[in-house]
Amino acid sequence: MKEIIPFILVLLVAQLSWAQPANDDCANATTLCGNQPVLATNTDATVSACAGCSDGSSTAGDFCFALDNTVWFSFTTNDQGGDVSVNFSNINCNNDPTYDNEIQAVVVLASAPCDASTYTAVSNCESNQSTDFSLSAPNLLPNTTYYVLVDGDLNGVGVTNPASCTFNIVATGLGVEYNVDAGQDVSIATGESTTLNGTAPNGFEWTPPNNLSSTTTLDPVASPEETTTYYLSYTADNGCTYVDDVVVNVFEPISVPNTITPNEDGYNDRWVISRIENYPGAEVKVYDRWGQQVFHSIGYTNAKQWDGKKGGKRVPAGTYFYTIDLKNGGKKSVYVGTLTILW
Repeated sequence: MKEIIPFILVLLVAQLSWAQPANDDCANATTLCGNQPVLATNTDATVSACAGCSDGSSTAGDFCFALDNTVWFSFTTNDQGGDVSVNFSNINCNNDPTYDNEIQAVVVLASAPCDASTYTAVSNCESNQSTDFSLSAPNLLPNTTYYVLVDGDLNGVGVTNPASCTFNIVATGLGVEYNVDAGQDVSIATGESTTLNGTAPNGFEWTPPNNLSSTTTLDPVASPEETTTYYLSYTADNGCTYVDDVVVNVFEPISVPNTITPNEDGYNDRWVISRIENYPGAEVKVYDRWGQQVFHSIGYTNAKQWDGKKGGKRVPAGTYFYTIDLKNGGKKSVYVGTLTILW
């Protein structure tokens, strides 16, 4: 079951108006983890205008906009590299009429980290943006760190301050994706075990270790005594953690009656299989002594309980044979036996 990681709320706005955001400088760029949105701001950010500085000068490395109050983000591509999109949404700016209300941004590659003289733009450069927009950076190199410059625009009649805004920013695409999949949820009976089926890059770990045969193999055997959620996690070199989870539901075994008397007297009229509702994908089949199927159901809810009829007509009294496949991956997944019908 896929689990989407909650928003990472990055505290970039200090309580005092003169405080600078933590990522005001390239060296302190906020890390963007693939598909994990960050709430950010450029409020009270500055520009270091000097040779060799991260921002450079007002004309060096700006690509399509002048620098006024730049904040920095970075992301590192995976082993394959590829296309990356940096998406901006929920842009909210200071509504003071002396402030602009638009932001501008670009993705750059720095051959010398945080030296503006080495920046190369690898995405479209966007300026004058006040609604959702994206930066598209195609065919990025593998295992490479890229920087995202975000700046407030300074333009317009009566505007004397660059835009001071909050916004959501997220990096997506094949270049920053990591395949971490803990597999499908599973149901087992008490005392049974099941083999988990995870997918992740090398360096993964399962938690918690309770009743797991291993935390460092993708297919450990899980034998929980009660319903347990196991987490498969992987932490990339840039500190980004990717997590997926699988739930192993533990139920009491089903109980299958061997006789029903479906004569509509209100007692034992239907084949009631206790606790099979815990296995919604269960497949139930009943055959006569000649091997002809007289009943079949995928999922065995109260509405599907067999009443001893086929096509609306009673089947003859006698002994029938059943198979019940819980479809749960547990050791005791298939039940077989006989069912006697008495009229």
